Order: sequence, then C-alpha cells, then structure tokens
Amino acid sequence: MNSKFFIRVAALLLLVISCDKEEQQDTAPQYSLFLSSSEGGTVSDVSGLYREGDKVNIKALANRGYVFIGWEGIDDPSESLEITMNQSWTLKANFQLDVKVLNNNVTHIVEELVDNTGYILAIENGKNTCYLLDRNGQKLRTWTFDLPLGQDAELAPDGSLYGLFQVPNPNTGLTFGGKSGLIRKINKSNQVVWEFEISSENEITHHDLELMPNGNLMVLVWHRIRKEEAALLGYISDHDLFVEKLVEINPELNRIVWEWNSWDHIVQNKVEDHPTFGDPKTQRNKIDIMYNYQSDYHRFIAIGDIMHANGIAYLPDNDLLAVSINFYNEVWFIDHSTSAQEAKTSAGGNFNLGGDLVYRFGNPSAMGLSDPKVFDFNHHPTFTYNNGVFNLLIFNNNAAEERSKAMEFELPTFSGSSTEIGPSPKIVFEYANDDMYFEIVGGAVRLPNGNTLICEGDFGYWEVNESGQVLWKYDGQGASFWRGLYYSKESAAIKSLGL
Repeated sequence: MNSKFFIRVAALLLLVISCDKEEQQDTAPQYSLFLSSSEGGTVSDVSGLYREGDKVNIKALANRGYVFIGWEGIDDPSESLEITMNQSWTLKANFQLDVKVLNNNVTHIVEELVDNTGYILAIENGKNTCYLLDRNGQKLRTWTFDLPLGQDAELAPDGSLYGLFQVPNPNTGLTFGGKSGLIRKINKSNQVVWEFEISSENEITHHDLELMPNGNLMVLVWHRIRKEEAALLGYISDHDLFVEKLVEINPELNRIVWEWNSWDHIVQNKVEDHPTFGDPKTQRNKIDIMYNYQSDYHRFIAIGDIMHANGIAYLPDNDLLAVSINFYNEVWFIDHSTSAQEAKTSAGGNFNLGGDLVYRFGNPSAMGLSDPKVFDFNHHPTFTYNNGVFNLLIFNNNAAEERSKAMEFELPTFSGSSTEIGPSPKIVFEYANDDMYFEIVGGAVRLPNGNTLICEGDFGYWEVNESGQVLWKYDGQGASFWRGLYYSKESAAIKSLGL
C-alpha cells in the first residue's frame, strides 16, 4: 500500500470523529438564563441559552442614589455572581433608594438625588418667625418679628424681606383666618425700613403677596360689600360680604398704582333688572356671585367670606396673574396689562377683556357646568416652565378624600383676544401619599432639577421626583407651615445675605 492510501484513510477517520463530536455537542443539554432588574439599577446583559456546565458572570449595578438589596431567584447577597448553567435561571436584581436619617427633623433623605442647589424659606403659619433651611435641616438664617405673620413673606434681591403682618385689633370686625393689614420691608439688619397699611372698616390685606419683577408688590385684599347692596342682586345675608381685590403697591412711590376688584366682574341669574344679570354658563369670563349662596361648604361663607383667595402667581410672558380662589375651588387668570380704569371694565388690555377673567379652571360647577370639580380647597399656584411651555403647579388640599395632592396642569396657549374657557386642562404631574394630608394651607414649587417641593402644613416638607419617589422629608416637630419657597444659592437674595 502506498502513502496516499494511508493519508486518505486518516482524513476519513478525522472527519468521522469530528462529525461525532459535533453531534454530541448539538445534543448536549441547554439551559436558559433570563435577567432583569427593578427600578434603580441595571444588570449584565447576558441573558440567553447556554450549554450545560457553562459558567456565566453577572453583575448588578446600582444607579446614582440607589443601593443593591439582593436577588430574586437565588439566595446570594453578592452584587457579582458566577452562575453554573446546570439548570435554567430567572434572576432579578433588586434596588432601592439609598435613604438616610440625619436627625429629628430630616427623617428621610436620598442625598445624591435631592436638589441641593438652593435653600427653603420656611414660613411658619401665622407665627412670628420664618427661616432659611438647607437639606440637612439646618437653619441658616432666622427672622423673628414683633407681630405675627398674616401669612406670606418673600425675599427681595437685596436680601431684605417683605412680609404681611397682623395689625393689632383691626377694625374690620372680621373673624376669618389669614388677615394681616400691614406690609413691611425688613432689611438685612432686621430693621423695618418701610411699611404700608391697608386696614380699615372696609378693607384689609390677607394671605399672600407677590414680589413683581418691577419691584412692586401685588397683594390680596378683602373688600366689604354691604349686605344691602348684595341684596339688590339677590344675595340675601345677615352679614356683609367680603370679596377679593388685588392691589399693586409701588414701595418707592408709597402708593397703590393698579387694582382689580372681583365685584366689577360678577354675573347672577336671579334679578333680571340688575345690570349684573346673565347666564354663568355662557358668560364664563364673569364670576357667578351666587355660586356659594347659602352654601355650607365652609363656615366662613355664612359670615361673608364667599371667595377666600389665598395665593397669587405672576406670569411675565403674558402679563397674567393667577389667583387661587379657595371656596370656588378654582384658579382665576387676570390680565395685568390693563390700566387701572380698564381693570374695572370688560374691555382693554392684551386680551381685550378688561378685568374679566381671561381663563379659569378647577371647578366647572362654578360656571354652571356639570363636570366634576378637580380641587377640594386649593393653595399656592406657581408657574413651571417645561420644554418651552408654561404649566401651573398647585396644592390641592383634597379635603373630601383626606389625601392632599400636588398637581401640575398643562395650560392652554394664551394668545389672541381670549382663551376658551371649557374643560379642565390636562394633568401632567400628580403626587399624593396616604401620609400627606392637611385640610388648610400648604403649597408646592418645582425645583431646578425637576423635583417638587411640597409643604404639608401640619407636618413640614416633602421633596419628590417626577416618578413620585420621596427623596426628602423635613419634620417640623409640631410647627405649622404656611408654605415653603425655594431660593437658589446663586440668586441675588441669597448672595446678598452672604450665604
């Protein structure tokens, strides 16, 4: 036999052996590996089919602000695993927020995810103090006053503080909560350098002030309507009514430079020969003065506080004021571009509506409609800016359910001569918690990183992210809070205070 024959035989044997091995490999047992993770982390992307005996390395990796807490599907606490494929595996890596307790006040904090870019002006409800808090619960600056607040306070760019204060023994005779009467400016040395009083038999400031971009102050005022005047349009009461006014005060000129009175923009369908007669369903830019007539919705209504505004927000882009009207369960939008005279009428201004409502939402029944209301007492409207669009964030006390909510609404485009007033706008963010409820006061503001700061009046403060995860809680240890305002560390006010 020649060598070529032996070579051919050897090659044939090798081919047979190789085919036999491939056949053995193809028929070897195979097992599946399926990996997943909870929110807050990731896991190695090595899911698939493996042959028996294969070894696979797996690693769980926590996101910023989270920690790995273990696996589902295997009893091993390690973040890194080596799995021997002698069976099929379904494994899930679990993560949770890295929550710490700092002290008696800060009972919950995720240090990597809270917004640490600024401080919170914590305003105690109707008390003689407010203070700047950091996320550790430290009071960086405290103001103490000789008169109680009634209710709001805000920082000015020069580091001074504007506040509403309760005048002693006001002669309006009001027993409503939230009245003040005195506006003060307190400089960095804690000296009162300016004050302005609106406290008379017929008017008194209350609840909220808004520091405008031009340096003026927008303030809520209760305005008396004699019961005899109210009776002429069908509102029969043993008490005078107190309706809402907005007044703009120029501290430099020390006088009122603009005002709006809700009484100039009412409608009623009881007395036909009165100039205010009309249909609230069709005249939605007007305020149905009979909405709370003989209502037992709140004890203050029976003694004349029929609207109870409690918050102002200003939108410079459209020169609009948004006002929270607690007993109507609505937010009213008012055209600030009007002159003081136009604000008394139904013509003029950017929307050619004068002082009539440009927009309103929260309670369709206040316009005679049948749709359910969104709010059940509401406080502290603030504007947010998302992707070039302005939304409105507000605190809904939600008394009927005893479960308060922070809610953000997608507003319509404010342009042209008017904005359609119809269904309530779309809700784009909502946070509620079984442990978060207070029937009065409260607020919510959007923070620079997208988190939301919520004031729960009888507790303190919550910070939550857009997914509704609680990142920070501040327990006031029995203190009651009007609201909490955010100031950036880079703001003029904070720099002026040297913080």
